Amino acid sequence: MKIFAQIIATVGAFTLAYLVYLFWPEIRHATRLGEPQQITAEVQLNNRCPIKDIDFVVRHVKTNRTAAFSNGLARISVLEGDYVELQLSARYREVQFNGFRQRASQNMTMTADCGKGERMQGTMDSMRDKFGD
Repeated sequence: MKIFAQIIATVGAFTLAYLVYLFWPEIRHATRLGEPQQITAEVQLNNRCPIKDIDFVVRHVKTNRTAAFSNGLARISVLEGDYVELQLSARYREVQFNGFRQRASQNMTMTADCGKGERMQGTMDSMRDKFGD
């Protein structure tokens, strides 16, 4: 029984260490450990939409600055932990695209999914109404 308890304790310690490593940006932001660092977030676009990569931008939520995608990659200078979100470029300002917010990190991936969900269906309908088929 003692060996079983040691194994459980060891597995638990490794699991806890892994979770702390995995969620360190969120933990650091929530606990305010240290000053946030200025970083250049490199955002990889996972584009599952019939829209070209160049029609998307990454927007820094606090400042509204944007960075365009080139070859599926955008770079934007932000404070670590600030929120960024995927948006359509300014030329589509009449179209509402509801991108998800994510905390910025040095290497991250954002997904544009224009599946048949209600949210994306509204975006695609709006684009068709504004720009035609």
